[in-house]
Amino acid sequence: MKRSLCLFLASVLLVVAVLSSSAFTLQGSRTYQSADSSGAYVISFSGSHADVTRYASDAISIGLNVSYKISGVCAYHEKVVLICDDSNNNQLIVYIYYLDSDVLDSFAIYGARLNNDSDFCCDDNAIYIENYRDNRELTAYSYSGNLIKRYRFDQRSDALCSGYDSGVYAVSDNTLYRLYGGGFTAVSGEDVDPPLSPAASDVIVSDYGVVYVLNGSRITRTFPVDSRFGAASACVIGDRLYCPDGSVINGYDITNGDKESSCRLNFDASLVYADGGSLIAVGSNTYTSVSPGDFVELNQPDDQVSSGSGSGSSAGSSEKNNNAGGAELSDISSDVYRVDYSRYYISGISPETTVYQFKNNMHYNGWTVSLYRDGALKTSGYVGTANTAVFVSGSNSVTFELSVNGDLTGEGNSNSRDVCTLLDYLIGAADFNGVYLSAADLSGDGTVNAVDAALLKRIG
Repeated sequence: MKRSLCLFLASVLLVVAVLSSSAFTLQGSRTYQSADSSGAYVISFSGSHADVTRYASDAISIGLNVSYKISGVCAYHEKVVLICDDSNNNQLIVYIYYLDSDVLDSFAIYGARLNNDSDFCCDDNAIYIENYRDNRELTAYSYSGNLIKRYRFDQRSDALCSGYDSGVYAVSDNTLYRLYGGGFTAVSGEDVDPPLSPAASDVIVSDYGVVYVLNGSRITRTFPVDSRFGAASACVIGDRLYCPDGSVINGYDITNGDKESSCRLNFDASLVYADGGSLIAVGSNTYTSVSPGDFVELNQPDDQVSSGSGSGSSAGSSEKNNNAGGAELSDISSDVYRVDYSRYYISGISPETTVYQFKNNMHYNGWTVSLYRDGALKTSGYVGTANTAVFVSGSNSVTFELSVNGDLTGEGNSNSRDVCTLLDYLIGAADFNGVYLSAADLSGDGTVNAVDAALLKRIG
C-alpha cells in the first residue's frame, strides 16, 4: 500500500514539479536539543512527562511530570520551559523548571495557543511565542507570565531560535532577524533556510547543513557541513566549527568553510557542546569529552607538500602530503567514482555495490582502507550512503563518506523506501542533508527536485 501511494505521489510530483513547502520542521521526534554557556540540553517529552538532561563537565538528569500534555519545550541558562496547549480553555500553560534551585513554577497565558509545537524560544529575559491569531506577530512574556512586548514583521514569522549567548533570532520570509535594542533588526546578505540554531554568537547553522557566518547585521559567508542530526549539533572553539556526522566529528575552518579535521567516536553523536577549550559530544544516553588535540588534521601545512604533486592531478596543485612516509591525498582516487577532496565524499557509486567491488574500483597506493557503518567495521555486503571509508597511512588517517546513487536509507540499494523518503523530503515531511543530498541528486544539477524523484522511481 505504501509503495503504491509513494509511486502515485511521484507521478503527481512529475506533473506539478516541486510543491512549495515551508522549511519549518516540527518537533516530531519529541526530542529537543540546544546548547549555551551553561551546558548542552537534551529534553525528551511524551504526554505530560519530560526527561531533562544537561551535559557539561558532568551530567544532570531530572524527570518532570506536569498536569497537561506537553506540546513543546526549550531551554536557556539553566531554565527549562515546558509549554502545554490547553485548547479546551483557550490558554497556554507554561511550566518553568530552574535547574540551579530545583524549583518548578507555572503560569497561564489566556487567549493564546501554539500554531505548531516549536513556534517559540526563550532567553534570559523572556519567552517568545508566535501569536496564533496573527503569525506576523511575536509576543514576549516574562518568566512570571507578564506580557512584556509585541513584535511585528511585514511577513509571517516562520521560525524562532536561541542558543549559546547569541540572543534571539527570528526568520520571516527567509530573512534572518536579530533581536537587538528592543526590536528585531534584519540581517542582510543571504536568505536563510530554517530551522536554525546558533553555534556561537556570530555563527548560525541550518538543519539543512548550511552555516551562516555573521558580522554584525550582515551575513558575510556561508558554507555547507555534513550532519545527519541537524542544527543543534554544532559549536565553535577558536576559528573552527565542530559538527558531528554520525560517529565522526568534523572540524571546519570558519574563515573559508574548509573541512580541516575529524575525530572518530565509538558512538553516534547528535550534539556537541563547547566546554571551554574542549568538546562535550553527546549521544544516546552517553557522552564524552573530546580535546581539539584528539582530531586528525586532514591537510598538513603547505611546507609538507610533496614536490612530486602536479597540477594535472584530480586533487589540484594545492594537495597536501598527509603522511611522513610519502602517501598523499591524491593517491586516493578512482576511475569509476567521483572523489571529492574538499568535502571528503566518494560519490557516483552504483546501488548494490559490494565492499569487495568498491575496494576493487578504488586506487589508494600507500594507504590501507576499512569501511564502517555506524561505527562498526563492515567487511561484506553492500556499501551504503553515509558509510565511511577510512584510509590509513602510517599514523595518519582520512575519512571519506560514501554516496550511493539513490540510496537514501543507507541500505546500499535503491527501492520504494528510498522513493518514499525522497517524496517526504520534497513535501517537507522529512529532512536529510550532507552526503544524502549527494545521493539524491541523480540528475547531477546540484539540486534535489521532482526530476530526481522521477529518476529514482525508474531505478527503484
